[in-house]
Amino acid sequence: MMASTRDPERAVTPPRAAARSTSAIYCEDITMDPRIHNLIEAKLIGAIALDTSIFDGQQRRLEDGLLRRVEQFRATRTVTVLIPDVVQRELLAHLTQDAVAARTTLLRATAAPALTELLPEDVLARLQASAAEAGTPADAAAARLARWLARTDATVLDVAAYVDLRALFDRYFAAQPPFAKAGEKKHEFPDAAALLALESWATERSTGILVVSSDKDWQRFCAGSKRLFWTADLGDALGAFQDETARFAARRLVELSTAGGPLDLATALLQALHASAGAIQVQVEAQCFVGFGWKEAIDVQRVELPTLDVALDEFEAVDYGEQAVTVAVQGTAHCHISMVCDFGMWSGEGVDGTYSELGNRTFGTDAAIPFRALVTLTGEIPKRMTIGPVEILPTVHWVQLGEISPDWQSLLGDVAMRSSRLN
Repeated sequence: MMASTRDPERAVTPPRAAARSTSAIYCEDITMDPRIHNLIEAKLIGAIALDTSIFDGQQRRLEDGLLRRVEQFRATRTVTVLIPDVVQRELLAHLTQDAVAARTTLLRATAAPALTELLPEDVLARLQASAAEAGTPADAAAARLARWLARTDATVLDVAAYVDLRALFDRYFAAQPPFAKAGEKKHEFPDAAALLALESWATERSTGILVVSSDKDWQRFCAGSKRLFWTADLGDALGAFQDETARFAARRLVELSTAGGPLDLATALLQALHASAGAIQVQVEAQCFVGFGWKEAIDVQRVELPTLDVALDEFEAVDYGEQAVTVAVQGTAHCHISMVCDFGMWSGEGVDGTYSELGNRTFGTDAAIPFRALVTLTGEIPKRMTIGPVEILPTVHWVQLGEISPDWQSLLGDVAMRSSRLN
């Protein structure tokens, strides 16, 4: 909590109408309101709150990436990390789904018939026994979330203790944000409760909250609030709390990474991409009359950095401490993607389901994939810096394949070959 008793409600100098036009940018622009930097420097924002959409956007990677950088507020003790309990419950449900999927994949993999040809019988038996001892998904998810809450020293906000039901229903019947004027408004009750609780918490403490959410309903609510200030990007939010030394280090990284400069950022990013299997995930959009999955191989050939002007605007320090600055950077990975689509059909459900293979087909395409990374600068900051660890942030690239189907000619050839062997 900040010690300052100054009130951000009175600190925003533009009239309310002007402020609303500046903040209500959810349709075309997701740039963070520049007033937020001023409010933070004036110690008028005393908390940061994260919505479920931010955790989902970071693929719920609580142990690394930007979500791990939220831990910096534990050390500063000047900013409170807030998680409304309805967000906590939604996040826990999503983490549990992840654990269920991981456990199912593990058990199916250890039961795959092909393993009998790859492993000795006793080794396979031990592997299957170990997989069977996997904990329950709910317990695993709860443990992951509890560790993150402890590392960030986050406060789980009891929404029921802060929300006035009359105010909640007044918003519902008046179709005020986050409630929409049409559609299934009942699904927006958790959002409304969370936002009203955050606003009440901030009002009690005469402070502001930086609300991080990619949900447009949250954005609309914050646009009409005097206490809640919205941004869609966790990197921008973390960057807003950094001091001038960290910001200067980010600018120097840009300047020293130009062609021929002493910091070869492009090569460092290329090496990190090569070492980070799975950092770029390929999603296939295609139409097929049978089920299919795919495995991709991404050959990253080079990394292109943004122009100097763009980099100066977009590269941003997100963490500073212990003689190191972490900067969120952007780049474009030029690569070739090879995808092997496996076709088939499942019968049965869960672990006991069986899969009938219908062959595969290979597709390939060239792509230029925008990505973000966290680059840690070490050394004498900001005078003599070197590039340290580089972490590629979760990136999803969609590939459109149109209508696809198994390679029936190859499949029939395989069937004929097997039949001839039996005869």
